[in-house]
Amino acid sequence: MTLLDSAPKLSQDSAPSAGGRWFILDVFKAIGCLVIVWHHLSVYSPMFERAMLLAPVQLVALYNHGQLAVQAFLVVGGFLTASQFLRVLPANVQGLPAHFSLLRLLWKRLLRLAIPLMAALALTVCVTALVRPWYPHSSLSGLPTLWGMVVHLLMLQDLAGVQALSAGIWYVAIDFQLYALALLTVWVAAKMQAWQPRVKLRGAMVLLWLFLTALSLGWWNRHSNMDVQGLYFFGSYGLGMLAYRVRLSRVTVKGWVIIFILGLMALWVEPRLRMGLAWGMALLLAIWPEREKAVTERSWILSLRRTLSTIALRSYSLFLTHFAISLMVSAVWFHAGWQDPWINLLGLLLAFALSLMAGYGMYRWVESRPATWQHLLVWQMVFVLSGLAVMALT
Repeated sequence: MTLLDSAPKLSQDSAPSAGGRWFILDVFKAIGCLVIVWHHLSVYSPMFERAMLLAPVQLVALYNHGQLAVQAFLVVGGFLTASQFLRVLPANVQGLPAHFSLLRLLWKRLLRLAIPLMAALALTVCVTALVRPWYPHSSLSGLPTLWGMVVHLLMLQDLAGVQALSAGIWYVAIDFQLYALALLTVWVAAKMQAWQPRVKLRGAMVLLWLFLTALSLGWWNRHSNMDVQGLYFFGSYGLGMLAYRVRLSRVTVKGWVIIFILGLMALWVEPRLRMGLAWGMALLLAIWPEREKAVTERSWILSLRRTLSTIALRSYSLFLTHFAISLMVSAVWFHAGWQDPWINLLGLLLAFALSLMAGYGMYRWVESRPATWQHLLVWQMVFVLSGLAVMALT
């Protein structure tokens, strides 16, 4: 899987280089994913409430603000999507090249997102059913229903108002919507060029990105009832897209100024920590050096970089599987009735370690396999059969 093939989802396979230009993306994805895992542990596990006595200030901050790590995925996703489009569309191209099929790209994105998602949902449904009798906790989702499984198959559960069967999967649907919106801007730009041949395809695309980003930052993102739609998140996503465009510009200062003004506008209209974070990351991606200083093979920094790149490579699988693993460990600790903060901290660490292992397994046996419609159909059937089995046995 290449950089172009995998943008913009969490599992984008940037090469785990120790000094390449994409390492900063691995840092954002790896740290963002780890923070999200711990944030979900803080929200959904009763172990966290007991362990919080050991470091209340720090752990409360994780509970309250850990979800901000999603901004890393949004900005990086937009950055990689722009790289996919701009690297294969020459500056003076007339019309879309034959190999640049919008429907093919959208289908490829769907396969890359949906296959691991279906596998993870099957796992979570089974784990939830297993622990439900002896773990009466609010973090458990409701029993699967036929309608619920249908909307999950289509990644429409949030738009349909159906309770999600696992934590965090709302982002998968948002990721797909954002990619579809980005493809739509390419299609509109191509139509504009067809109507007026003097219009440059790239220029029209970037203007559309700028327009949607500004509109999202100044309007859509300020309405919390829109947070199930991609338009709500396009501000952060678009900042990432514009950051990549700045890197291609001969006059980068102009691009930096545009991103700087967009961020200031967003914070002036309504100060939001999430927008400030996305703004800072976009600026960092825009100005990050083309090549990083090389490090020696014996340096501990090299080992750290390889670890972060490995986690980044498997971040999507980790993101999808960690909730089921945390449910199992939380259920065991809850059933045992352990109250000691240190024992509960140990439980959290165990859940985290097992989540890493599960993410690695999901990546190896599901996500890294060829993304074909046959594999999608197989995992959709596994998910549906899992749900039907739970419905029949409950």
